[in-house]
Amino acid sequence: MVQSRVEDLSPVVKRLSVELAPEQVKREFESAVTQLSRTVRLKGYRAGHAPRRLVERHFADDLKRDVAQKLVHLSINEALNEHKLDPVAPPRVENGEVLNGEVFKYVATVEVRPVVDPKEYEGLAAPRSDAALSAAEVDERLEEMRTEQSVFTEVEGRDVVEAGDYATVDYVGTMDGAPLRGASREGVLLEMVPGSLLENKAEALVGARIGETRELGVTFPNDYAVEDLRGKEASFMATVKGMKRRKTPELDDAFAKDLGMESLASLRTQVEKDLGERHKEKLESAQREALLNALLAKNPIEAPPALVERNVDAMLRGMLEGFERRGLDVSQLGVNLDRLRDDLRERAQTEVKAYLVLDAIGDKEKIEVTDEDLEKQFAKMAGEMNQTPDKVKLAFKRADALASLKSRLKQDKAYQFILAKASLS
Repeated sequence: MVQSRVEDLSPVVKRLSVELAPEQVKREFESAVTQLSRTVRLKGYRAGHAPRRLVERHFADDLKRDVAQKLVHLSINEALNEHKLDPVAPPRVENGEVLNGEVFKYVATVEVRPVVDPKEYEGLAAPRSDAALSAAEVDERLEEMRTEQSVFTEVEGRDVVEAGDYATVDYVGTMDGAPLRGASREGVLLEMVPGSLLENKAEALVGARIGETRELGVTFPNDYAVEDLRGKEASFMATVKGMKRRKTPELDDAFAKDLGMESLASLRTQVEKDLGERHKEKLESAQREALLNALLAKNPIEAPPALVERNVDAMLRGMLEGFERRGLDVSQLGVNLDRLRDDLRERAQTEVKAYLVLDAIGDKEKIEVTDEDLEKQFAKMAGEMNQTPDKVKLAFKRADALASLKSRLKQDKAYQFILAKASLS
């Protein structure tokens, strides 16, 4: 017989205490000893013929562990169902001592979804997402493109670095007199303008001659990627090896043709289109963030820690895959993954809370995901992945992920519902 009680540690964390009767414990011990006796080998006995008392004595710890696991496995679902607990992650079980013929007790920490009764989700304030792209932004991007297409030419006729030059430099970094790992480089191109060596700028080298070495001080910013260097100062001995000047092409039809466009006008049109799409995405992202923050302010809830950590895992995995696509080796960057997880946790927690509230709004407004919604999503993903919709659909079925996809689409539709009802300015 299973007896259990539940204690609220928080709206999303429960402590489930379970007790099993001595008779059940005794049955499982007898069963475990019987099964083990059939196969175990003890010195002086053939396999399966060792006396039960010797089996119990020699394998006491193994038997207790196996019986405890079996008793938890047999009883925990019954206890969860009794208290109507639907875990969002496997319960964390702490076993008590199990003794043959005595009561067995254990405690399970269970995380569940919070009970959400969404309110005041109509008329939320958020910024508009239809602000026009300015001509100045287009001009700025065209100038960036000119800079990207510029070429460097060697400076001739002088050996002294001037403002506006690009100096070819070898440098070695130290901190507190000791070499700084990864801070020895050759042939680095530094711009002779105000700024930090970390930004490939070094105005302090203006006036130096080729072959001259100067000391450059660097203070690492407080948000620097390598945690151990944040806020610290380092010294770099930089030697000038040469000088170059940047030659930037004119912004004309010839420039546009070099980029594969018919004319400067067609180039501007394409830049407007590309920038416009990114501009719209940025505004929509800001709008979504503001709207969800407003929603959570009206509907404060607690997020199950397991769901938050799962979201952190997904975010971190995405970041690491992004590094790999850019050809960066994370192990060589000195990135502190634990610190990175901590940095991601607040955003992950906000996202989980938002999804839970949106899901509750979907229930309250009777929002449903139709077969047509799924087909549209499969077609969209197929285009992004260069696959057929049928292959994408099959992959979701094989991974048993259709329920998760429908849940996400339901949340998306709930977001569109509150967006349609929002007060935009």
